[in-house]
Amino acid sequence: MARIHQQAAVIPYRIRNAHVEVALVTTSDGKGWVVPKGSVDAGERPRDAAIREAEEEAGLKGVVARKPLGRYLSVKRNERRRTHVFAMRVTAVRKRWLEDHIRRRRWMRLGEARRRLHKDLQPFLPQMVAALNS
Repeated sequence: MARIHQQAAVIPYRIRNAHVEVALVTTSDGKGWVVPKGSVDAGERPRDAAIREAEEEAGLKGVVARKPLGRYLSVKRNERRRTHVFAMRVTAVRKRWLEDHIRRRRWMRLGEARRRLHKDLQPFLPQMVAALNS
């Protein structure tokens, strides 16, 4: 059986004017919007990878839930991937960050963020909101 490549994604959020907003970043080619996501390095925990990706790709720091919202499986270029998805309440927003020369960051309300995200990530937005309200 082929190895499954481990990835971690983070859904950065804030509450503004009683609305949940999600920060999305452009893909590295600038053609779409995504949440910060990347590989889990050897010896790294998925939660730690999610924290790292939020800072590198979006310039965001915050409080990341101990447990993931969930996971999903995908295949890209014949490689099976398991992505662990975490929520992060943003506490700091940097003006400059590692990938700011190739990515833009934008805050969006949930409906717009859901429309822009890949279908694999869309179900995690209502889960995140439900977790906030519990």
